[in-house]
Amino acid sequence: MSVANSRERSRPETEDRRNPRRKKRSPLPYIAIAAVLAVGGGLVINQLFGKVEVSAGDGKGTSSTAGKGTTTSAQGTTQQTTQATTPATDPPAIGAGLSYVQPSGAEWYLMLVNDWNEVPDSYDANTTMITIGGQKIDSRIEQATRDMLNAGSAYNIQLVSGYRPKTKQAELYDREVKKWQNTGLSLDDAKKKAATVVKQPGHSEHNLGLAMDLGGSGNNSLNEDFENTEAFRWLKAHCAEYGFILRFPKDGEDKTGVIYEPWHYRYVGKDAAKEIMQRGITLEEYLKERGK
Repeated sequence: MSVANSRERSRPETEDRRNPRRKKRSPLPYIAIAAVLAVGGGLVINQLFGKVEVSAGDGKGTSSTAGKGTTTSAQGTTQQTTQATTPATDPPAIGAGLSYVQPSGAEWYLMLVNDWNEVPDSYDANTTMITIGGQKIDSRIEQATRDMLNAGSAYNIQLVSGYRPKTKQAELYDREVKKWQNTGLSLDDAKKKAATVVKQPGHSEHNLGLAMDLGGSGNNSLNEDFENTEAFRWLKAHCAEYGFILRFPKDGEDKTGVIYEPWHYRYVGKDAAKEIMQRGITLEEYLKERGK
């Protein structure tokens, strides 16, 4: 944002009338000051009734600001800033930079579920779940899951959490909200904080049955320190071979709205998984690029 610095020059002191020999000076009238700076072709800054106008001598980068809501880029072009679209759910996730709403007709394995994309109401009725290691997952990814677990058996990789019905998700979310309220946060702030850790019912990938929390190397606690295990290193290097991705990568919060979760893996099919993991991008970025 361009800012013009203006100073109001104070009036000079009036003559000391007790000294008749001092030359009399007239008071200066109150005027607005225009500063002219010769930089390059010339930069003129005028301030008039709160409006700031900046003109660069090369003809580029003209901006006009009568209030808030405009920015000037490093190249000199002016962009009008707009308020981020509020997601349909309350509260929005942190970093709503990629609040991509997926169009209808997506392949089942590329279905996007986050703060802006909800699991369809009919999903449970039309999906068959099976059980592996005491956890339920979508039957369509059974073979891929078994293959990955078998390949990583040397690291004792196992399912810790799989499919959750919306009722269970609601219970977990409410518990997380109360935890943050107990730290002194207001209800609204507690909801926003909770949503970065546990999604609201219908907005968690666990409600799909295509995502799972994994443990291994003796660490099944679902904490960030899982990234220090051999099991994690193997999963990150090989999960794409079986159609899975590390769903919430480090430093990806502004793309996903979810904290870093080295234990959370999502099935997206081998082609998408290979590209996402090789490029180090998120599912949101991958789908937005393709309009899928």
